[in-house]
Amino acid sequence: MKKLFLFLALGSSIVFTSCNKDDDDKASSCSTCDLDVLGTVTSSKYCDNGDGTISVTTQGTTQTVELDGVSFDTFISQLDLVADCKK
Repeated sequence: MKKLFLFLALGSSIVFTSCNKDDDDKASSCSTCDLDVLGTVTSSKYCDNGDGTISVTTQGTTQTVELDGVSFDTFISQLDLVADCKK
């Protein structure tokens, strides 16, 4: 009987124990911007990393860029002056 109780207690503790969630609950902020230079359109995806940097993906290559104190929204609004940006 003690073994059965121990087995049930151990099984219950495994069932009710979980790991921390790895991803944040906030949605990732990303914008896609199309830049037209002399009739050639280049599309890039800009994603806020939440740590003062952004990830820029162009033609399959991703780079991390420092925002140097500028907010992501301000960066995208300034970029939207010369490119067509969509969230």
